[in-house]
Amino acid sequence: MSRVELAFLWHMHQPPYRDPESGTYVLPWVRLHATRGYLDMARIHARHPEVKGTVNFTPVLLRQLQDYASGAGRDRYLDLTERPAADLGEAERRFVLRNFFMVSWEQGVRPLPRYRELLHLRGADLTDVDLAQVSRRFGPGEIRDLQVLFNLAWMGFAAREEEDVVRDLLRKGRDFTEDDKRALLDVQSRLVASVIPAWKEVASRGAVELSATPFYHPILPLLCDTDVARVAMPGVELPPRLRARDDAEEQVSRARREMERLFGAAPQGMWPAEGSVSPEALEVFAGAGTRWLASDEEVLFRSLPPGADRVSSLYRPWRVRAGDSEVTMVFRDRGISDAIGFQYARTSAVDATSDLFGNLSRIADASPRAGGEPPLVAVILDGENPWEYYPESGRDFLQTLFARLQAKEAGVATTSIGARVARGAPPGRIERIHAGSWIDANFRIWIGHPEERAAWALVGEAKEALREAERNGVTDETLEKARDQLLAAEASDWFWWYGEDFVTDTKSDFDRLFRSRIQAVFRILGRSTPPAAFTPIGLGRGVESSPFVPPAGFVRPRLDGRETSWLEWLGAGTYHASEARGGSMHQAVGNIEGLRFGFDAQAFHLRLDPRWDDSSRLLTELEEVRVDIEIDESRIELGVKLRAGRLLPYSVEKGTSLGAGCLGSIVELSFGFSELGIRAGQHARFAVRGMRGAVEVERLPPSGWLAFDVPDESFEQRTWKV
Repeated sequence: MSRVELAFLWHMHQPPYRDPESGTYVLPWVRLHATRGYLDMARIHARHPEVKGTVNFTPVLLRQLQDYASGAGRDRYLDLTERPAADLGEAERRFVLRNFFMVSWEQGVRPLPRYRELLHLRGADLTDVDLAQVSRRFGPGEIRDLQVLFNLAWMGFAAREEEDVVRDLLRKGRDFTEDDKRALLDVQSRLVASVIPAWKEVASRGAVELSATPFYHPILPLLCDTDVARVAMPGVELPPRLRARDDAEEQVSRARREMERLFGAAPQGMWPAEGSVSPEALEVFAGAGTRWLASDEEVLFRSLPPGADRVSSLYRPWRVRAGDSEVTMVFRDRGISDAIGFQYARTSAVDATSDLFGNLSRIADASPRAGGEPPLVAVILDGENPWEYYPESGRDFLQTLFARLQAKEAGVATTSIGARVARGAPPGRIERIHAGSWIDANFRIWIGHPEERAAWALVGEAKEALREAERNGVTDETLEKARDQLLAAEASDWFWWYGEDFVTDTKSDFDRLFRSRIQAVFRILGRSTPPAAFTPIGLGRGVESSPFVPPAGFVRPRLDGRETSWLEWLGAGTYHASEARGGSMHQAVGNIEGLRFGFDAQAFHLRLDPRWDDSSRLLTELEEVRVDIEIDESRIELGVKLRAGRLLPYSVEKGTSLGAGCLGSIVELSFGFSELGIRAGQHARFAVRGMRGAVEVERLPPSGWLAFDVPDESFEQRTWKV
């Protein structure tokens, strides 16, 4: 018998990008992710059919994939790629220059020399770029190369392995023709159309279980009752109360019908959007025939009595009350899920999978066999976005992982969630599930900010308009059209991008898409649209706060591992991980909460602040810190083995000592500019990585770099302020 069972759930999701007025797709992410994550994951399961798992689709994603497959799906990015480069107008050229670098620069741009060259020609920081002036540097040849490379960079490993056109264009690298571009777009179109059939084939062979999320990915507990947010956040300010359980039921039933239409059977289980659950939401799921649900481990522990043992509680299914019925629930191991989603991308495939198997072995050793069953480890994460940050779109990691899983190495067996649930849950039942999501076990991300509350207020007004229309006998056809727009406006994605938690270059597009759905409800019903629906939400309200503040003066710390005086780091640059706002994925703060950095004329100084008051905890979580410094095209990698007291930094490349440091309540490090081979006036950028063995556990910042100009003696005079 296996020592431990591993149940993957890969969540595939995109919001409704189609503009209700024009019918065009505002953003291209359904099309571009289809040639990477959606197809690659189907291929890796097809190649390893004995590795079982669960793949979760949001039906609105499937609907959009069908649109593109039929040719009805069009987006501006596609239109501007198809157009001959010489025919683009000035505004269109600026759009291409602004938007056609939206791919991971580390894994998408850097490996393609011509793409990297074009980024340098445009400029990396758009705040310092005059696109009208820059566009004059780009002739038709440069624009055409950019059109091709943007779409080419989004090709995943399956496309690169299987498609001659993709391989030939990668080999060619530059100076593409219009025929090259048309050939690439033909391949792209065919790949997008192949995604749903590929998953049908994998599922029909029993390799994966297909599950779903409510149709438009709404936060179902908030849809049932927005006041449920006060369960985890008692003092939170909320919008006017919305109770739309009928919409929640419709989101679930539509999802089940769409999955049955496409794949021949309604799903047995569902991943609620963002792992969001509440007692009322569970009633909705159970009432629709859902057998199992999943959420996050913190939701579990807030549903159990205080002090519940983690190992014996987490690694098992639970029966949970759902009104007069019950559902079975499993809860994700946050650490392992986040390691795949965020940490392993910068680690070798062998080291990353070994770390994962080591964690599974420790769980197996510590877990009781409840009811004679091995412990069940639910690993639930985004199935599309992480691979943007892995080399080769995650190919080496996934192939290594699946090969080791297929061999059942170390007694690790794989299962779908449904297959494990079918064997039954051990004794015990959760009488009342905690109302929360997979992020902090609350709903702050979607309703805790004034922008989000303004959006919910508009949803409430649209819902009331629909109810009034029903009372007034408006035709069923009109009601159905308006209801569909309202259901789309209830998608969680609009609320994700409102507020200050996450940032995106396309925030205005998301805001416009949300408000266009609200406007459409009133327009279809023949009602006057609220003025607030025509006003951008949260845009143009001043400069957003930033987790990064650059240095303002020289610092000369005493390297004793403690804050000797508040003056010691005065003027340093700062980066706070807790304030860093990411993109479409969320990661909790790691072991290093923030850093400070600065310099005098001779040396670079760095301070790391552990998450805990007791810094000895840092030694149990991290073995080493790496500091990567880039100057032009060269990189310096510095290592620091962590231990209490004096630290001995070294050059990873040469193995020689370099710099000095100390670990006490904080980590303080110093590296001489002459030792580093850096001179005044050069532009430098750096990042800090926390390591456990060969595995990168965390990175500050999570992506990109913190930049500074190497100072000369006059730095303080130039930056001095009253």
